[in-house]
Amino acid sequence: MAAQCPTPHLGILLALEILDFDMLIRFLLSFSIAFCSIATEQSVAGGEAFQQRIDELIKQDSLDAFIYTYLDEFLKDPTYERLYLFEEADEKQWRDPKNKQEYLASTIFLCNKGYYLLQYSLVDEAVRAYEIAWSYDQRFAIDGFDIIEYCLKPLGNAYSILGDYASAESIIKSYLLEAQKKGLRDQQVSALINLSIVYHDTGKNKEAIEVLSTARNSSPGKAGLVYSNLAKNYLNINELTEARAYALKAAQAFEKMEAVEDLGYLTNVYSILSSISLMKGDSAEALNYLGKARHLMEAHPLVKSREYAKVIVLEAGILSAMGDYGGSLNNYNQALQQLIPQFKPYKWFPSEEMLYAENTFKEIFDGMANVFVSLDSPDQAITCYKKSFSVEERLKQNYGYNESKYLQQGENRWRAEQMLALFYRLFVLTKDIRYIREAFEVAEMTKSIALKDKLYNRMAWESFAGDPLFVKRKKLALRRSRAEAALVQEQLKGKQADMGTIEYLMDRKNKAAMDLKVLERKMPGLAIKNNGQTNLDSLQHKVRLNQLTLVEYFFGTEALYAFVFDGSSVKMYRNNDIEQVREAVIQYGAQFTDEVKINAAPDIFAGLSQRLFGILLPFSVDHGLLIIPDGLLNFIPFEALLTGKPTSADFSQWPWLIYKSPVFYQYSAALYLNDFQRGELSADKVLGFFPRFADTDRYLKYSQNELDEIRKYFDGDFLSNNEATKQAFISRAPDYPVIHLSTHAKPGGFHEPPSVAFADSALYLPEVFGLDLNTRLLVLGACETGIGKLYKGEGPLSLATGFLHAGVNNIVLSLWKVNDYSTSRLMANFYRNYNEEPLAYDALHQAKLDYLKDRNVGVDKKSPYYWAPFVYYGGHDSDGINQELGFSLYMLFVVVAVVGVGVWSYYRKLK
Repeated sequence: MAAQCPTPHLGILLALEILDFDMLIRFLLSFSIAFCSIATEQSVAGGEAFQQRIDELIKQDSLDAFIYTYLDEFLKDPTYERLYLFEEADEKQWRDPKNKQEYLASTIFLCNKGYYLLQYSLVDEAVRAYEIAWSYDQRFAIDGFDIIEYCLKPLGNAYSILGDYASAESIIKSYLLEAQKKGLRDQQVSALINLSIVYHDTGKNKEAIEVLSTARNSSPGKAGLVYSNLAKNYLNINELTEARAYALKAAQAFEKMEAVEDLGYLTNVYSILSSISLMKGDSAEALNYLGKARHLMEAHPLVKSREYAKVIVLEAGILSAMGDYGGSLNNYNQALQQLIPQFKPYKWFPSEEMLYAENTFKEIFDGMANVFVSLDSPDQAITCYKKSFSVEERLKQNYGYNESKYLQQGENRWRAEQMLALFYRLFVLTKDIRYIREAFEVAEMTKSIALKDKLYNRMAWESFAGDPLFVKRKKLALRRSRAEAALVQEQLKGKQADMGTIEYLMDRKNKAAMDLKVLERKMPGLAIKNNGQTNLDSLQHKVRLNQLTLVEYFFGTEALYAFVFDGSSVKMYRNNDIEQVREAVIQYGAQFTDEVKINAAPDIFAGLSQRLFGILLPFSVDHGLLIIPDGLLNFIPFEALLTGKPTSADFSQWPWLIYKSPVFYQYSAALYLNDFQRGELSADKVLGFFPRFADTDRYLKYSQNELDEIRKYFDGDFLSNNEATKQAFISRAPDYPVIHLSTHAKPGGFHEPPSVAFADSALYLPEVFGLDLNTRLLVLGACETGIGKLYKGEGPLSLATGFLHAGVNNIVLSLWKVNDYSTSRLMANFYRNYNEEPLAYDALHQAKLDYLKDRNVGVDKKSPYYWAPFVYYGGHDSDGINQELGFSLYMLFVVVAVVGVGVWSYYRKLK
């Protein structure tokens, strides 16, 4: 059998247009001669000749020829089985590129590698190849090579396939600006279409439609793609008439074309029409459209297996909705075979080793779980959901931005809630405590994913301390965060923003992000140690040791779950009236939007507070409370809940929960259980910032009082007025174990990130993420520092969480706009108590009690609006303190013993 005669890849032709190398000319001439009509025996002999050629090139140190020869060999027969040649080339490559020719060869090689890996649905591996290619192009700009067409466009698409939408959006916007600058109309339209796909997949359908409307009249050749994506977005917002009209226009455009790529687009249109029919209640028509899609794919085997699998999955979903569960499961198994050729259909589930980073797996396993629930097989359904979680973890490893992890959490949360419902049902049926433990592990798995990943990764990074790669990594992280912050500030200027500056900053951010990812792959010990599980026995032991009750919430769309640990047992509570819960939380939270509401209607507040206490804490509270909130509960001060009905007009006499239990908070049980402190800084000094903003409408009159009170109890460096600059904070903060900020802060908005004010300028959240701190305690004496955009599971993206990402271990944050006077009193109380016993959570608890008892504070200033805005997130501290105390007592005993022996010896000699 003769081998096929392939066409030289366009990347190589481009190389010939750029650089007229004799070697490349000889390479191209030999290309057409060597590839045509080669018999099988000759191919074997050619393999031996190929290896000899490779050995010669290595000896000659001819890296570009080595690279092109490997690419040449693969392109003879670019099949899945021969992808190993790319890895073999990587293993045998003896050094990095040094000059223009070698960088060009490497970039072409990597773009080809990415292209073929994508063709065979190895998306995560393709991403790595494209990312390295882009980093080479950024480092050594290769004139004439179309990096947009052959690298950035497919890389952006690959990011979207993996669900890494933040990276996809960033790179698409980057090459959109480049295409606009160069006047490349077709590439501009391609960028707009790809950007619309990102918006569609992240639920921004109106933005997607707006982008597509811009692209619609710009390139008639891409009309089909524009129409099909418009159809998808109108379908998502339930405008079925518009959706169907655009889908039919798209089908008409694609049916005239014969390219395999266009046939793939046509099958996608048929899938859209199927979904529209299903939403209209016409299952038969829906299946008919999917039948058309299947027929097209079966007639053209070059269509990607993942696209075929997606059609089969849609068909399975329709069969399940029609009650044909056997047919549905059969389809799901067919889809698995498309993605995993070695999977045997008689087995329900592939092994963990067979799975890889592919979104379609989630659609399959979630669909199968739904079928098993309908068949009343909860254990099988749970197994399916666990498989989906396993795939999510693989996908997450490819994400370069936290934003992609936040978006992924939305799916995780839906899946977790389905599992919690199944576990709760099984527990009710069997009374087996194992189901509660498993349910808690699932709930905990969805808590603060990005934050936990950062902290576990930080621990891994420590093994590289002093390594040049580690130092370079820190610089790149800071460079990226500063570029992000500068980009945000420029964009906030609106119409006055400079597009050249935006383009420069976007390019700088993307380059730093890409260099960071490539660099981290060179650090083999750098791997996320977070396996998503929390040791429940260790958790119970620590809760018992600290004499606490730990309550972790899961605020779902169908129910509120609470897991309660008391050191000896774990209980699971479920409240099915989720709308009542949501209403109670919102109404209670609304009482803190200004100073007058509670004072104006104390009875209304008391009723709301008492009602919410009954909902959130349906069990006896006998110890200190560690609250791990979720969803809207992140904005609730639990200590200001009422345990009973007030009998006095004096707020200090009301039965607040704070009188019964100290309360502190953490974002996940894993963060409470594990100590992420990286070693103590010497001396317990405080670094304080007090900009005050005198002679402005932002003047903080009582900030000086805070400074004076802190100085009574702690040594440190305190910068006030014009000395309290942003740069002073950035440069000095890493050297202090305790930091106090008395200033203004903003929680951010739709386009503006949270920020904290200094005397000269604001520090924005992206900059905070780039800091490298080792702070035991940070006190944010400013407004709304715990408020930010709320992501499911992750919690609010606030200044406080930003500082935790940056290396702060424990933090005091605020939940609403604080009063300057009451803040100064609370902080004075806090530092006095913290000086007496350095337990931050207890010091804050006592500070609030002292405030309520303070006769110098008026009755109207004792509403919880004034004393409850600050809450403590962090560790219990007693373990470390007790250890230090134990060591100190031991040393004291040693000293006393030594002195005693000396005195005894002295007196003995006198005698």
